[in-house]
Amino acid sequence: MSRRPARTRVLGSLLLCLGAAGCGTDASTPPAAEPQPPSAQEQSLSNSDVCAQVFFWGRDRKLCKPLGTSIDTLLSEFRPLQEGMCNQEQNAELRQQCHNKSPYVFVPKGNPAAPLQWISDVESVQAYFRLSLGASMTIYEESLWKMDQLAAEMTGPSEAELKRLRTRVTERRGQLGEKLRARATAEQGTAKADLAEQRELLSAYEATFNAYQSAVQALAPAITDVYEDFVTYRGTEAGVFAQLEDIAQRASTSTIAQMGPLQMELVTLARTESQRPQELWMESRRLGNALSQLQTLHHARLEHYADFVTRHAIPRVNLTERSGTILNNIAGYSDARYARVADVVKKLLQGLTARQTALVAAQADLATRQTMANAATLKASQEFLASANARTTALWQLPPRSQTLNLFFLAGKHVDFESILQLEPLCLHVGPNATGWMESGCIALRRQFTSARNYINTTLPNMVRLNVTQMRRAGVTEALLVDVETHLNNGNLRQAVLSHDVALRASDM
Repeated sequence: MSRRPARTRVLGSLLLCLGAAGCGTDASTPPAAEPQPPSAQEQSLSNSDVCAQVFFWGRDRKLCKPLGTSIDTLLSEFRPLQEGMCNQEQNAELRQQCHNKSPYVFVPKGNPAAPLQWISDVESVQAYFRLSLGASMTIYEESLWKMDQLAAEMTGPSEAELKRLRTRVTERRGQLGEKLRARATAEQGTAKADLAEQRELLSAYEATFNAYQSAVQALAPAITDVYEDFVTYRGTEAGVFAQLEDIAQRASTSTIAQMGPLQMELVTLARTESQRPQELWMESRRLGNALSQLQTLHHARLEHYADFVTRHAIPRVNLTERSGTILNNIAGYSDARYARVADVVKKLLQGLTARQTALVAAQADLATRQTMANAATLKASQEFLASANARTTALWQLPPRSQTLNLFFLAGKHVDFESILQLEPLCLHVGPNATGWMESGCIALRRQFTSARNYINTTLPNMVRLNVTQMRRAGVTEALLVDVETHLNNGNLRQAVLSHDVALRASDM
C-alpha cells in the first residue's frame, strides 16, 4: 500500500494532532455553531469502533472493538491474530519480520459532512498514546499514518474548517515530533538489537551443531567397517555349529587312535572362536564409547542455548543413538555366541573324555596295544607332541604393548592360557597302554597346567587391577575403567580383560 502525497499526510496529521494536543480556538477562530441533532444519514455513517490492523506481503489481520475499549486490551487480543498470520510464512526471516511489524490503531472514518464527531473519537484514542507510559511510539507513528489516510478521504466538505486549524496544529505537532521520533527510534533500535542477538545465537548454535555432526560423521567409516565385519562373522555361525556337530558324530564312533586328533580339532576350533569375536567386541565397544562421549559433550554445550532452543522450538537431535544401538547389539551378539560355543565345546570335551576312558577300559589287551604301535599311532603321537610344544612355547611369549602407556594388552593371553587348560582333561587318563602315544605330549603340557591355572586365577586379575590404576592416573575415561572393575568384581575375567584392552586402546587415540 503506497503512502499519500505530503499534502494529504499533513492534512490528516492536523486532524490527529487536534485530538492529541487538545487544540482550542484562538482570537481568529469564528464562534462554534450551535450543535444540531445528527441527521439519520449522519447516524448511519458515524462509527463507534476502534480497530487494530496490520498488513504484510499481501496478508492482513484486523480486529475492531467498541469505542472506549482499552487500547491495551485491543492490542493484547490482536497479537494472537497477527502471530497466526505470521506463522503461515514458510521463510524464517520473513516470518520474523512479520512478527516484528507494528500494527496501527485507528477509528474508522465517519460522516465526511460532519467530521467533528470522528475527530472527537480520534482524540479519545490519541489520549491513550499521550497519557500511557507503556504506549508504543512505533505503533503511534503507524496509527498517525493510517488516520492521515482516513482524514484525507473525509476532507471534501470540511476543507475550509480544516485549513483554519492548519497553522496551530502544525506547531503542536512540531512540539511533539522530536519526542515521538526519539521514542520510536529507541524502540526500533531495541528491536534491531534483539534481532541481531537472535541471529548471533542462531549462528553460534549452528556452528556447535555442525561441529557435533562432523565429529559423528568422522566415526561413520569405522562403524561401517565394524558392521560389515559383524555381518561376515554372523554368517559363519551356522558353519561353526555344523563343525561341532560333525565332531560330535565322528566322536561317537571313533577309535582310541582317532580320539586324540578329534580332541585337538575341537580345542583348536574353540580357540579360533574365542579369538574371532575379540576384535569385533573391542572395536564396537570403543566406537560406542566414543559416540557416547560426543553426545555427552554436545548435550553440555547445548545448555548455553537452552532458552534459545526452547523459545524457537528447535528439536534436540541425537545423531549417535542409532549407531550406538547397532554397536551395542554387535557386542551383545559376540558375547552370546562365545557363550554358546564355549558351552558346546565343554560338553563335547566331557563326552570325548568319557568315551576315551571307556575305550581304554574295553580295549586294554595285547591286541589293542599292538594296534597302537602302528604307523598311524606313531604319526598321531608326533603331531600331538608338536602341537603341545608349540602351545607351550607361545604361552609365555610377551603380548603387544600400548603405544602411550606401554602396558600389555591381555585379552590374547587369556585365550592362550584358557586353551591350555582345556587340554588338561585329555591328559588325565594317559598311561603306558592304549593311550601311550599321548604321553610325550602330555608330559610337556602337565608342566603348564598349574602355572596356567595360577596365571588365570591370580596373575591376570592382578595385572588388570594394576593397569587400571595406571590408566586412571593417566586420565583414561573413568566410565571405561569402572566397566573393567565391575566385570572383575563379578568374577567375569574374560569380559574384564576385553574391557581392559578397550580402555587401553582408548589411551592411544
